[in-house]
Amino acid sequence: MLQAFGYGYAALRRVLRAERARRLILAGSSPATAAQLAGYADQPHLTREFRRMIGASPAQLAAGGSPLEGAGSGA
Repeated sequence: MLQAFGYGYAALRRVLRAERARRLILAGSSPATAAQLAGYADQPHLTREFRRMIGASPAQLAAGGSPLEGAGSGA
């Protein structure tokens, strides 16, 4: 089913994990805590994924929000 939308299971899992980490960081969690709670191996793994997916580090997200802020919230 996911293939019909152009996503494989692994890609969807990466997107959902990054979204969980993004929400945790915007709620005030440290990048290290967000990485652990979202299921990343460590904070550098989270940082690499963020840079690849949204073009910003977790620290940049915490400092100034995100171009994805509000995405998927119905706002």
